[in-house]
Amino acid sequence: MIYTITLNPSVDLIVDIDDLKIGKLNRMENDLKLPGGKGINISRVLRQLGMPSVASGFLGGFTGDFIDEWLEREDIHRGFTKIADDTRINIKLINQDETYINGKGPNVSVREIQDLLYYLSRVGEGDTVIMTGSIPPTVDTEIYDRIIGICKANKAQFYLDAPYKILKKFIDKKPLLLKPSISQIERIYDVKINSIEEVIPYGERLVKDGVKFVLLPLDEEGSLLFSKDGIYKSAKLEEKLINKVGSKDSMVAGFISSFIKTSDICQSYKVAVAAGLATGLTKDLAKRYEIEDMMGKVEITKIK
Repeated sequence: MIYTITLNPSVDLIVDIDDLKIGKLNRMENDLKLPGGKGINISRVLRQLGMPSVASGFLGGFTGDFIDEWLEREDIHRGFTKIADDTRINIKLINQDETYINGKGPNVSVREIQDLLYYLSRVGEGDTVIMTGSIPPTVDTEIYDRIIGICKANKAQFYLDAPYKILKKFIDKKPLLLKPSISQIERIYDVKINSIEEVIPYGERLVKDGVKFVLLPLDEEGSLLFSKDGIYKSAKLEEKLINKVGSKDSMVAGFISSFIKTSDICQSYKVAVAAGLATGLTKDLAKRYEIEDMMGKVEITKIK
């Protein structure tokens, strides 16, 4: 089973405003409310790809109920720890540009943290744990140590998306997959990277240091996948992405779901790119048919 962990989920309010005037009354052209959080995004895309998962983390209040009910309608298994405080609301304003206003997140008690860790102790050999997204203000980064400790003790594989200091700390724990940004790689290895060519040795180094796969999104320039088998690159994009966060989450879902099913690195990377592109062109997350339609447009090249 795949367990996604979203420690600081949100209700995302997406608002279309043609001409935002600061300090004035503005009226929305359109608005859309969606469950938010990287782990939740991954569970939703996994469901579209026919791969079951359990979405877990912290949920509370009316906003938490909104997320739980949405996921129930999408037939996604839930294992959230209920908390007393409300799940946050994030606002995304869309006009000529995109403006994000993110809530800081709820207060989570020590008991609520313990409840989540107890729930996660059920993971076992053959399971995959996906930890991604920010953490609430009252949750210490030690929670990563606790969860990864559970994974290692129970022989479950894990994916981690976190600030660079956290990623650097757990590289030697041999994660299944990392999806760092170029800026995170620069900080992990204390270097300055000025081109795609210059990042390649450091992607290879992450694999040498213990990461099984490194997925490196390059936005409109495509992406790279590093593995012991070699380095793969997807072609440069012709379309402009409008949902970059959801796109990257979809890539993770696509790769992990396909690799668990097939163990085929190139095919799994192709599914990852197709899922990322399909989501990147929509305000929400891609549907299965959109991902399948995109598969025929994806170009993958083994460059090393």
